[in-house]
Amino acid sequence: MLTYSLSAKEYFGAEAQKLIKGANQVRITEKTDFPDFIVFNELNQIPVEKFNSWIKLYMKNPNKTTFKLVSKNNDKIGYIHIKYQQLYDNKMIDGAVITLHTKNNKIISISGNIYKDIEVVNNNSISSEIAINFAKKFMNAKSYKWEIQSEEKQLKFETNNPNATYYPSPKLKIIHNKNGAFKQSYNFTIYSHNPIDKKEFFIDASNGVILDIRQKLYDADVTGTAVTKYSGNQTITTDSYSGSYRLREIGRGNGIETYNMNTGTNYGSATDFTDADNYWNNVNPQIDEAATDAHWASEMTYDFYFNNFGFNSIDNAGFKLLSYVHYDVSYSNAFWDGSRMTYGDGSSAPFTTADIAGHEITHGLTEFNAGLIYQDESGALNEGYSDIFGTAIEFYAKPSVANWTIAEDLGSAFRSLQNPNDFGDPDTYLGTNWYTGTGDNGGVHTNSQVIGHWFYLLSIGGSGTNDIGNAYIVNGIGIAEAQAIAFRTLTVYLTPSSTYNDAKYYSIVSAIDLFGACTPQVEATTNAMYAIGLGSAYVPTVIADFTAPVTSGCVTPFTVNFQNISSNASSFVWNFGDGNTSTLVNPSHTYNLYGNFNVTLSANGGACGTDSILKSSFVSVSTSNPCIVILPLDGTATTQTTCTGKLFDGGGPTGNYADLSDAIITISPSGASNVTLNFLSFDVEPGDAGYCNYDYVEIFDGPSTSSTSLGQWCNLNGSPGTIISTTGSITILMHSDQGLNLAGFEMDWSCSLASTPPVANFSNNPISTCTGNVSFTDLSSNGPTSWLWDFGDGNTSTLQNPSYTYNNNGTYNVSLTVTNTYGSDNITNNNLVTVNKPLAPTVSGGSNCGTGTVVLSATGSGVIHWFDAASGGTELGTGNSFTTPSISSTTTYYAEDHIAQASQYVGNTQSSSNGSTFTNTNEHYLIFDCTKACTLISVEVNATTNGNRVIELRDNSGATLQTTTVNIPSGVSRITLNFNIPVGTNLRLVGPGSPNLWRSNAGVSFPYAIAGLVSINNSDAGTQYYYYFYDWEIKEPDCVSPRVPVDATINPFAIAGFSLIDNGLGNVSFTDASQNSSSWNWDFGDGSGTSTVVSPNYTYLADGTYTITQIVTNSCGSDTTTQTITVIVTNEQITMLNSQIKIYPNPFNQKISILSHSEIKSVSFTDVLGKQLDVKINLINPIAIGSKNIIISTENIVQGIYFIRIETSTGKFTHKIIKE
Repeated sequence: MLTYSLSAKEYFGAEAQKLIKGANQVRITEKTDFPDFIVFNELNQIPVEKFNSWIKLYMKNPNKTTFKLVSKNNDKIGYIHIKYQQLYDNKMIDGAVITLHTKNNKIISISGNIYKDIEVVNNNSISSEIAINFAKKFMNAKSYKWEIQSEEKQLKFETNNPNATYYPSPKLKIIHNKNGAFKQSYNFTIYSHNPIDKKEFFIDASNGVILDIRQKLYDADVTGTAVTKYSGNQTITTDSYSGSYRLREIGRGNGIETYNMNTGTNYGSATDFTDADNYWNNVNPQIDEAATDAHWASEMTYDFYFNNFGFNSIDNAGFKLLSYVHYDVSYSNAFWDGSRMTYGDGSSAPFTTADIAGHEITHGLTEFNAGLIYQDESGALNEGYSDIFGTAIEFYAKPSVANWTIAEDLGSAFRSLQNPNDFGDPDTYLGTNWYTGTGDNGGVHTNSQVIGHWFYLLSIGGSGTNDIGNAYIVNGIGIAEAQAIAFRTLTVYLTPSSTYNDAKYYSIVSAIDLFGACTPQVEATTNAMYAIGLGSAYVPTVIADFTAPVTSGCVTPFTVNFQNISSNASSFVWNFGDGNTSTLVNPSHTYNLYGNFNVTLSANGGACGTDSILKSSFVSVSTSNPCIVILPLDGTATTQTTCTGKLFDGGGPTGNYADLSDAIITISPSGASNVTLNFLSFDVEPGDAGYCNYDYVEIFDGPSTSSTSLGQWCNLNGSPGTIISTTGSITILMHSDQGLNLAGFEMDWSCSLASTPPVANFSNNPISTCTGNVSFTDLSSNGPTSWLWDFGDGNTSTLQNPSYTYNNNGTYNVSLTVTNTYGSDNITNNNLVTVNKPLAPTVSGGSNCGTGTVVLSATGSGVIHWFDAASGGTELGTGNSFTTPSISSTTTYYAEDHIAQASQYVGNTQSSSNGSTFTNTNEHYLIFDCTKACTLISVEVNATTNGNRVIELRDNSGATLQTTTVNIPSGVSRITLNFNIPVGTNLRLVGPGSPNLWRSNAGVSFPYAIAGLVSINNSDAGTQYYYYFYDWEIKEPDCVSPRVPVDATINPFAIAGFSLIDNGLGNVSFTDASQNSSSWNWDFGDGSGTSTVVSPNYTYLADGTYTITQIVTNSCGSDTTTQTITVIVTNEQITMLNSQIKIYPNPFNQKISILSHSEIKSVSFTDVLGKQLDVKINLINPIAIGSKNIIISTENIVQGIYFIRIETSTGKFTHKIIKE
């Protein structure tokens, strides 16, 4: 068996990133040449699906190195652990496993032991049968399991596999031998029957030499009641069969079954234990009650792992737990053989106690997960974890009587986790009683107690001084948290060759995973390891550290992107050295001053402590510095105008570029005639199918991505090398999808300055526009340094590449004048731009009386679209008329005119030639760019069978943007897609698998393009193939007019209402309280009184009860309301004349009032002799005769009796009056 040095080194922050890009923690041991633990920076976590691409970057022979999925397990804190086996040339490498610890489909960390530099030094020149004979010679057994028919039959029964056999099945496996060489070996297991033994062999495939031997025997549904030997009465689950009950159940996992070996050694001869009434009081000389101990203990072990950790049996897939009791005569042991537990009876105490059963079953858990090799330190850990969980299971199943010894129920214990020295076992790593010989597979039982004692201290606590002089104090955290840490260490992190040092390291990692850094659990885990001689006592640690991709700038403002690579800290304070600070984790800071700046980072980890770091002159801004530019992680960078400089991708000199980015930069030095790019390093994820369709660098010969593309580069076709533009500008696009991010590129640029006058030239897009928006691109040569544009409408620009909006329709001449030191040049393109904006539609509003719908109308040159907002909002309908939903108040809607663009066509048209029908199940697609949003209306296809096909539009990462199912008839036809295509590169039009559609494989000539709109560049299988979709029909967005408001008016109904006040003597004031009224009609209810006044005043001439009616009207109709009033108008001073006229008071003093139902024309007074008085009548109210109600002042009339004569429009009346 191989042994390894315990030396291990950890690297953090910048040192970790030097080893593994994107890592902030790396651990390296001498076991393999690849780190055994990597923690990634949050910004650099790799998607799970990109693992294979990422790991191959570190393999010396990536084409021969592969990784096969072994298992995928979820834990209770949200991680998914994905384990892979490393293969080389399709052969497994012994012990080479790697586990990805993931969340949200991102790799958080990686652990395991794999190799990056593999070179196999031998061949397989002997046969597998010869290898088996070498192994049998070593075993020298009297008989083997495969030679016994009953054993073979039992194996087929247990595994439910008719082909199962014990006969060795050698497989070629690569083993890393003790000399460090990789050798091909035959790997197989031999199971001998007499004597009982099981060993795994590695036989050199070239000469038959035994390279390694490993021990594979690990010694040591109705409810019923069991009277057990060791655990009292317990409830167990059995099954009912043929009138009795058996120790079998199927409720837990794939089942738990317990059989009787009847002191034999043939599993094929085993029988069921049975009971007639399911009360298992089977105490007899054969000690059959021990069988229920084994059965119940298996059930408790299953429950322990499932209830505490969510683990479904020992393989997390329901592995059936088989127990065989009464093995052999007086066999004093129990063992796990890789598929079952076997228990001997000893002298009189069968080995079926709860802790022994838990111990043996945990060997199975270890085999299926960590796979700890049963030799030396890894074997001691194998045994130690079985003791740990055997004890934990006893505390779970029998909490009132459980203790820290193993097998005490047999009469005397074997080992003690509390005091290992009591049984001659060590409690300290390499301390007293530590076994260094070759017996017991290198002391797997003896040395196991060191990890067992760690578990005891972690659970209970303790203090003292260990064998190597370490004084320790451990504060126990309880068995529940301790077993959680141990379980995670065993099932998540340990590998077949793990050592005690690995167990220490990953126990601390597990405690951090479960409880967080610097918690009491982490402190106890660390101190308990220190107590057993592993590592140092716990010291809470914070490590402050930072870096930045570029720290030297040539001009201000200069921005530095700081990267925080501290450990165990949660809050930060930065001092940038220029008087500015920040508390962000990863700040970007802009320096506006020249100079050298010290940068300080203070990190606070709470319970973990604090730390700070100062880096002197970390940032330098000086005109003497070379100009270094880093692309943004996404978006467009500032145009570079210097003649020389250096450019990095967004990750800078040390980092990787980002996911899902399109970073763009234009280099346009003033006065340059051309620009030269020289790529010094280049590392960009390769695509597939011969095309850079994952990540790529694309270079454009001009000032924008609309300029001519000079090509796309990735690791598939290598570095661009040296690129020279044809003008004074060049543009670089760095595109990445989601997933693998590599180192990117480093590139220098330089320019050639002009020595002659410039030559003017330009392009524009579009030529005809319905929006008025036009982009102009300078194409002048010989390095112009200034530009003057005349857009033909009286406006100009001095920008090199302006975008301009024409406000008025028309056709315009455009001219450009360019100048440099050596002269100038002009070019004028006549009738270049045509602007034809749609006019706003003519609109007409509508109205409705009360809540309801309103019909609005509009007319224009195209299709009217209706909206609920002046901009944006929701489209409500189309057409010249629009009926609103039911509304209760006046609402404004908006109309705009859409004029459809003409269809344009692009693509291969060979839908029935130069190819054949494609029927393969593989999915294929066309790859295209779109520079202006448009709609793919339809395509032409040729199908050999009719039926539904699913067609998808995807982005460059493969995410589906739109999908449609089309029923395609046989033959050539045009199908409608109506896909809304966004601006983007490497978009995909995807057909289904097994499409039965025409594919061209000759005469294909990519690209197929509509200038400034769409370019079909490739297929996923390369440029020689054109898949399915021919003669694309493309439409640009409609020409759209301005939006015009249209009012939907809600006119309210009139609502009648009034109030009244009785002023006495028949006079009543009315106050209108109606709503929404435009006219009023009053009827006062006395047969003669009416009014159209809003709020009238009326005097009744007679007592009575009157009904007043108010009728109010508006454009939506009228409404009526009534009220009643009782009026009292008579008393001794009121005189009524013919029920038409009322005179009061009478007698009177100074004033007398006359009320009439008709118009008063005149009033006169006579004395008793009939003489008319020459009396001047003063009219108080109103001021003239002609009203119905007047008040007269009689100051010039003396006391006496008089007659008053009143003439109205209805007659003449005379009455006696008395002045007092």
